[in-house]
Amino acid sequence: MTGASTLAARARGATALLCVIWLLALGIAFFMHRGDDAGQLIQLSGKMLGTLAHERVVSATGLVAAAGGLLIACLVVTAWFGLGDLILRLPWKGRRSVDEPHVLSLATRALVGALAWSLVWLGLGTAHLYRGWVAASALLIGLGLAGLAWRQDRRMRSAPPPLTAASYVAIALIVVVLMLAFVAALAPPTARDALFYHFALPKAYLAAGGAVMVPYNMATFYPQAVEMQVVWAMLLGQVASHRIAETAAGITLFAFAPLLALVTYGWARERGVDRDWATIAALMVVGIPTVYDLAGSGYVDLALAAYTALAVRAVGRWWSTLDPAWVAPLTLAVAGALSIKLTAGFLVLALAAMVLVRAVAIRHEAASRERAPRRSTALMGVGGLLLGLLVASPWYIRTWMRTGSPVFPFYLDLWPGEAPGWDATRSRLYQSLLATYGDPHGALDYLLAPIRLAVSAQPDQPAHYDGVLGIAFLFALPLLVWALCRHELDVELRIAALASAALFVFWLFSSQQLRFLLPALPGLAVSMTAAAMSAERGTGRWLRWAFIAAAAASLPVVLAWFAALDPTRAALGGESPAVYLSRRLDYYPYYELINESLPPTARVWLINMRRDSYHLDRPYFSDFVFEDYTLTQYVRDARDAGEVLARARAAGITHLLVRHDVLFDYARSPIVDDAEPREHNLVKLQLLWDFFRKGTRLIRGDRKFWLVDLSPASNALSGETGVSKERINR
Repeated sequence: MTGASTLAARARGATALLCVIWLLALGIAFFMHRGDDAGQLIQLSGKMLGTLAHERVVSATGLVAAAGGLLIACLVVTAWFGLGDLILRLPWKGRRSVDEPHVLSLATRALVGALAWSLVWLGLGTAHLYRGWVAASALLIGLGLAGLAWRQDRRMRSAPPPLTAASYVAIALIVVVLMLAFVAALAPPTARDALFYHFALPKAYLAAGGAVMVPYNMATFYPQAVEMQVVWAMLLGQVASHRIAETAAGITLFAFAPLLALVTYGWARERGVDRDWATIAALMVVGIPTVYDLAGSGYVDLALAAYTALAVRAVGRWWSTLDPAWVAPLTLAVAGALSIKLTAGFLVLALAAMVLVRAVAIRHEAASRERAPRRSTALMGVGGLLLGLLVASPWYIRTWMRTGSPVFPFYLDLWPGEAPGWDATRSRLYQSLLATYGDPHGALDYLLAPIRLAVSAQPDQPAHYDGVLGIAFLFALPLLVWALCRHELDVELRIAALASAALFVFWLFSSQQLRFLLPALPGLAVSMTAAAMSAERGTGRWLRWAFIAAAAASLPVVLAWFAALDPTRAALGGESPAVYLSRRLDYYPYYELINESLPPTARVWLINMRRDSYHLDRPYFSDFVFEDYTLTQYVRDARDAGEVLARARAAGITHLLVRHDVLFDYARSPIVDDAEPREHNLVKLQLLWDFFRKGTRLIRGDRKFWLVDLSPASNALSGETGVSKERINR
C-alpha cells in the first residue's frame, strides 16, 4: 500500500512538473512575440494615465450620451429576452430536460429573441417602416413580454452555490475584460468593418426609412440579423441625439459578449462541470484578446459564436436524448447563425454529418433488435437543420431577388449574380484576398497552425491570422486529447469537441482570420474544462490555477490594446468625438472638411479610404474592398488624363478624396501591371499624375491624402496647372 501511494504521489508530482514546464514554455514563446503590445504596456499605460490625469475626463454631455445609450441598449436586450421567452414557451413537441442552468436559459432566450426581432426588422425595412414610433412600439411590446417572463421566471430561480477563490479570480478577470470592452464600445466607432458595414448600412437604412440597397456596397447583400439591432438602437436613440444613438448601437452589439460568456458557462454547468471549471471555461473564451477587440469594436462575430454554441449543444442534447423538443432549439440556433454570416454554412455541414451518423446508428440499433427503425426519430435532426435554413431564408431570398444569386457576392463562377460595382473578376479577387490570411504554403503550415495561432498570431497582419488567441487553448489541448483517448468524456462533450474540430478544419482550408475561428472555441472550452476536471480528481486543485494562469497570460495584451486605444475620455465626454476620431483615423479631418464645406450636391469619390462611409455626410462613390479598382480601370483604358477626368465627371463625381502615397508607390500601386513592361507602367503612372494635376484644384493635401475638386470651374481657381508638382511633393 505504501509503495503504491508513493508511486501515485510521484506520478502526480511528475504530472504537475510537466504541466508547469508546458505552461512556462508556452508563456515564454507567447510573450517573445508580443513586443508591439504587451511589450509596450508600461509606456502605453503611462501615456494613457498621464492623459487621464492632466486632461478633462468627463463632461455632462458625455455622461448623458453614455447613460442614454446604456439605457436604450439594456431595454433592447430586455426586449430580446421577452420575445425569446415567448417563443421558447410555445408548446413544442416533446419535453426538454429540466436541468438547464438558469444562466444558460436566460442567455438562450435573449439570443432567440434577438433572432426573432431581426426578422421583424427585416420585414419592417422591406415595408419602409424604419420610424421612431415603430421602434418605440416594438420596444414596448418586447418589454411587456419580458415583464410577463420575469414573473414566471422568479419561481425557477435558486440560490447559487458559494464561490471559491478560483471562481472569484476567474470572474474578476472576466469582468475586467468585459468592462474594458464596454468602455471601448461607448466611444465613437473606428473599426474598419463597423465604418463601412455594421454601422454604415444601418445609418443608410435610417436615412432612407427602409432596408434599401446601398450602391456599390456588397455588404448590403449579406445577412444582417445583428445589424438590425443597430437599426433598432439607433432609431430609439436618434430621438435624443446622434451621439446617444451611436452609443446605444455600440453597447447593443457589445451585449453579445456577456451573452457568449453566459452560454459557455451554462453549457459547461449543464455537462456536469463544477462552478470553478465552468467559470474558467467562460474565461478561456472572454480572455481571448480578439474577443475583447470585437466586443468593443461593433463586430458581429461574437453573436455568431454564441448561436454556434447553442446549435452544437442542441445537437448533442438531441443525440443523447432523442427528444423531439430539441428540434426547436436546434432550428433557432442554426437560423441565428445563418442570419449573421454565410460562413455559418460550414456549421450546418458539420452538424448535418453528425445528424446523419446518428440516424444511421438508430437504424442499426433497430435492426439488431429486430424491430422497425424509428424513422421519425432519425429524421428529427435533419428536420431541425432544414427548418433552421427555412427561418434564415428571408435574408438569402432577398439577396437572390436583388442579384440573381442567394450567396452573392461570393462564388459568382458557380452561381452568377449581378449588382452595380461587382462582377466575377472582383469576386475571384475577393476570394484570393481572403485566402491571404494565414498564408499556408504546405502541409507543415497546416500542422503547425495551432501553435502559430497560440504563440505568434498578430493583429492587423493577414499572414499572422489578424488577431491574437492566447495560449489557454493550446495549453489545455493535451488534456482534451488524453480524455478523449481514455473515453472520459460523455457523448455530448465528445460531440462538442468533434464539432469544434470540424469547424477548425473548415477554417484551415478557408480564410484563416482568427475571428472566423471563434465559433469553434466555446465547445472546445467546455470540453477542455470537463477533461481537466476529470484529470484533476485526486491531484488537488492546482490544475485549475494553471488554467487561470494560461488564460490570464492574455490580459497584458488586452490592457495594451486598451491603453493604445485610450477610449475612456471619449466614452465619458472629456474628449470630443471629433478629437478622438482625428486621433484614431488620420483621414478624419478631411471628412470634417467635406461635411462642413462641400455643398449637399457634391459627390465624393473615396479611393483607398477604408470605404468609411459612416462618418461621411455627403453623397459618395467607392468601390467595395478594392477601393482603387475603378480608377485603375479608367487609367489602364485611357489614352490621356483628359479621358479619365471626363469619365469621372460623367459619373457625377465632383471631388476626390484619395490616399495617394499608395497610388504612386511603384511597388504597391494598383496601376502597375506586372505583366506589362516597366516603361508602359511608368506611362500610366504619369497619366495618373496628370489626372490629378490638370483641370483640378487641391483643396487640402498632405503626404498621405488629397482632397481634390474636379468641377469644371476648378480651373479658374487653380490656374493652368491645377495641383502644382511642388505641392504634390509636399
